Amino acid sequence: MERAGARWPIDEELRVAQRIQRSLVLLPKVDLEGWEIASDYRPAREIGGDFFDAFPVLGTDPSNRLCVVIADVSGKGISAAMLMAFLRPLVRAAMDHTGDPVEALERTNRILVDERRTGLFVTMLCGVMEPDGAFRFASAGHEMPLLVPADGSPLRAVPGGGPLIGLFGRLDLRQEVVRLDPGDALVLYTDGVTDAARPDGERFGEARLREILEGQHEASAAQLVARVTESVTAFQGSAPAADDLALLVVRRSAPARPSGGPSAAGRRGR
Repeated sequence: MERAGARWPIDEELRVAQRIQRSLVLLPKVDLEGWEIASDYRPAREIGGDFFDAFPVLGTDPSNRLCVVIADVSGKGISAAMLMAFLRPLVRAAMDHTGDPVEALERTNRILVDERRTGLFVTMLCGVMEPDGAFRFASAGHEMPLLVPADGSPLRAVPGGGPLIGLFGRLDLRQEVVRLDPGDALVLYTDGVTDAARPDGERFGEARLREILEGQHEASAAQLVARVTESVTAFQGSAPAADDLALLVVRRSAPARPSGGPSAAGRRGR
């Protein structure tokens, strides 16, 4: 693109792309009764390939079913960001049409394999939070979420897994289900969290992530996001980011305690 006889500076193009991507990645306010959502996104370069989404599932009954998506496109920079911008609305449209996480990932995979053939692959987790707290989901090679129980019991890893999007014609995924009780929080993340490294090369790792989340059963979704990102930043110090970082926390709202009544702990002890 020419401007006043000179080429438009590439750094200005990247700044524009960064603003556009930020507008795509940042979640709009999701005002859905029963759920609390917080997130953070930090690309390793000016723009990156991680993304997440959270939105009510359209055309379904009941209407307060929440769809949650988190994904990581292989590589970094412009190519990963372009594929991210293509995939995010594609997955949303598939979920709006089917309401089924397995079918949404299968449709996304077919389009990427049969029509786009980019040479890039994607890890993705897609699920639906039901009003009763059941989380129905499927994972295509993505890091599995961690469940922070509200009752103070130990952190739980969510089971599941499957092949990456973009490698095979069919994924043959299976639906998994995990239940969130009131006050429970589900922490979804990309490997930019666990792969963060100190200047000496030591990785942050999943063990540290678990240590941060243990004992945080009373923390809000926003507090959980802040504690993880602050810990990763402090751990990295002056080292450059190893990969894009995306973090999404969904917490089932806890019921309000009756004023002047016994505490939840006291009631359980009776």
